[in-house]
Amino acid sequence: MLTIAITTMRRFVFLKENIPTFLAHPQVNEVVVCDETGEDAALLEEQPFYTNPKLRVITNDSCLGIYQNKRKSIGISMSKYVAVLDSDNYFSEEWIDEIVEALRNSDGKTLFASADFKNINLKTNEFTFPCQEFSGLRLDKTNWNLMFERPRWNFLLNDGNWVVPRTVYTSLPKEVSSESLQAADAIFMLKCFIQRGYSIHYLPGLSYVHTVHDGSTWLQTAKESTRILNTTDWRL
Repeated sequence: MLTIAITTMRRFVFLKENIPTFLAHPQVNEVVVCDETGEDAALLEEQPFYTNPKLRVITNDSCLGIYQNKRKSIGISMSKYVAVLDSDNYFSEEWIDEIVEALRNSDGKTLFASADFKNINLKTNEFTFPCQEFSGLRLDKTNWNLMFERPRWNFLLNDGNWVVPRTVYTSLPKEVSSESLQAADAIFMLKCFIQRGYSIHYLPGLSYVHTVHDGSTWLQTAKESTRILNTTDWRL
């Protein structure tokens, strides 16, 4: 039913924890890892789960960047649905179970994500819930523009952990020249999906551990997308 597609660059410590959970789940057909540098791939080769036939580890010929790497990971997936996940977070068996249950009743045009994820600051070990106010929200063309009137829209829309129908691949342009769009890849991709008639449902209660650390892409892109809102309008 489901492909787990993980884009990574020097995030082995997270991969080592997550991949066995994904491989063990009966509803996960495959786990695809797209590695930007090959460093994680080399370390994964030393793990006992590396020979699992459900695991595919691909090293990119060159560093593609976040957007192109995610686009690639969706395109090479073989399941009807793809969980597109950042490598520096933690997901449980229960997270997969809840996603699978949602997919059983899906219309094929809905993406699923979490607004109930909890941030852990790796320096302080403190937890916060930055997007919980959006739990249960359904976003589509009718209310997309309204999101930008809400104070914390950037932290929600720049979270790039979604479960998508594989058909969304055709919504994503092959070439993206704007550095601004590359700097806020998640919101750019979501806008592409919404424009093509997809919707996104932030499932109530769906949760995972979202890490915040030095170099966190989520923090960087959330701030960047706000800065460029006036020059690159995310509205439809």
